[in-house]
Amino acid sequence: MKFDPNIPFNLPELPGSVNIGNNNLTDILIGVNRELAELKVSSGTLPNPLLLLSPAIIKESLASSIIENINTTLEDVLQNELFPEPERKEQDKEVLRYRDAVLNAFNELRKFPLSNRIILGIHKKLIPGRDTGYRKTQNKIENSLTKEILYTPPPANKIQELISNWEKFVNSTDIKFDPVLKTVIAHYQFEAIHPFGDGNGRTGRILMLMELVQDGILKYPILYISGYINKNRDRYYEVIRNVTIKNEWLQYSAYMLNTIYHQAVETKSLIFKMNNLNNVTKEKVKKLLPKLSSPDLIDSLFAFPIITPVKLGDMLNVHYTTASRYLKQLSRVGILKENVKGKYHLYINFELMKILNKI
Repeated sequence: MKFDPNIPFNLPELPGSVNIGNNNLTDILIGVNRELAELKVSSGTLPNPLLLLSPAIIKESLASSIIENINTTLEDVLQNELFPEPERKEQDKEVLRYRDAVLNAFNELRKFPLSNRIILGIHKKLIPGRDTGYRKTQNKIENSLTKEILYTPPPANKIQELISNWEKFVNSTDIKFDPVLKTVIAHYQFEAIHPFGDGNGRTGRILMLMELVQDGILKYPILYISGYINKNRDRYYEVIRNVTIKNEWLQYSAYMLNTIYHQAVETKSLIFKMNNLNNVTKEKVKKLLPKLSSPDLIDSLFAFPIITPVKLGDMLNVHYTTASRYLKQLSRVGILKENVKGKYHLYINFELMKILNKI
């Protein structure tokens, strides 16, 4: 039957609809798995990995949100993270919710396999109170400028059946696909189901990270995958559409595997630079401010590249005036830069911000 974007798509279940195998993508898969293995090792070398990787996860959160036309900057998000909820800008809240959704899903994955529970939990974190649960009505994807209908997802009454098939596929140990290829296939399927009224793209990209963690490919949900998609957004939508229209799995899978490859390389570089700067900073503090030579203090400046005395005081369990003294001393020796934003006195780990903004 010819594809008609105006008619709800009759989405085939997995894996029967997939007309590729590992052999079609051998060379790419070898490279992807090598880079992901090295990334896994790199992230495991960090002290307090999740704490130190928090800015990198925010960076991915920002890139994924930009795909959905939620526009802000890394500096604004890191600043707004320090402000009370009512004072945060809405676009920065959206990015921070993505970060929270990633970390919450990662914690849930320690107790439960990928399932309805985790999918709905991710979505609830992304869009709290606005659009809970799977959609109950038909929706469509249209060109924002011309209003042309590009795709009509399966009807609402088919969602649970298709999600159950998705769950079975991602949790199966009998599937003959390479785990990374399986993740790529499952990503298309989730986006084609389009089970929510809003937030499908962001939920789907978080699920990719969770699949790689569940299958032991990554130890932590750290892969700056949305950066590549942002640079090649039209191609991303084109290859997804070609699976729907032509069942063109090879083209789509090659694109997604290359995305993962390039971003594994970049994320690995990001972690190396962050870890190196962390060590250099500790040595510098040990030499210039020996009384402040505390790994917990320095790690706090990497978990929060933009920080306030109150936040540092909370992290170190000291009074904010003590934390303020620490920050002023670090600023005097050139490790931090001071900035004032309204009523807030901010201290910026400017060398770390250079690294985060470069990649």
